Amino acid sequence: MSRKRRQGIQGRVRSKVGRALADYSMTRDGDRLLVAVSGGKDSLALLHILETRKSFIPVDYQLEPVFVSLGEDDDRARLRLLESVCRNLGLKLQVVSTDIGRRLRRGDLPESNCFHCSRWKRRALFEWARKEQISKIAFGHHRDDIIETALLNLFYGSNFSTMVPHQRLFNGALSLVRPLAYLDEREVIAYCRLKHLPIDQPPCRFAADDQKRMQIRDLLLRLEKDNPRVKSSIFHALKNVRADYLLNVGYDR
Repeated sequence: MSRKRRQGIQGRVRSKVGRALADYSMTRDGDRLLVAVSGGKDSLALLHILETRKSFIPVDYQLEPVFVSLGEDDDRARLRLLESVCRNLGLKLQVVSTDIGRRLRRGDLPESNCFHCSRWKRRALFEWARKEQISKIAFGHHRDDIIETALLNLFYGSNFSTMVPHQRLFNGALSLVRPLAYLDEREVIAYCRLKHLPIDQPPCRFAADDQKRMQIRDLLLRLEKDNPRVKSSIFHALKNVRADYLLNVGYDR
């Protein structure tokens, strides 16, 4: 990769993350941010970007990378990977131990394993943040995740909503932030390659293909062939909602 291209990728990623942080007021001076890390490319890129940008911005914050263990032997590979990345960044990885793996093995769950695992891991993060008196959690969801979630909710959930870049919960006691909100997955992958971060996470025995999400991705790929800007259009539509032109039952004009 040429030096010019390397600088282009790094500059573009830093610019978009900085703009998302500013647009949605995600960080303030003195913040402690719990960074949810799983071993996947998105959370590793998030951690690396947030830590390395501190050297050239006026806002000072402290990162607390946290890994939620399912209580399975498979977690060892993820832990080794995460500990290595955190060590290289001068950060200490915190591990939250759970019995999520045992609960998943029971089976007979009303939704997919991934749905329940994600919900239980998030609950564990909320509890750890409360115990450590941290009021902000950063997730590695990027623009593609936001777009896909919007279409999933529209097609299968009968509502028009998505993951938001900055979400306040529990009457403002806890905030969820998504600093990669303006980055495409392709940009995240390019950044990981540039910084020699792992792209493929260790496999999860409980993971199964999310057929609905895969169908949405396939649909977007087909639409992009005719309109390369279709994802950009959908993303901007999420900020350009014309409430007067939606179906408001009982609304007296």
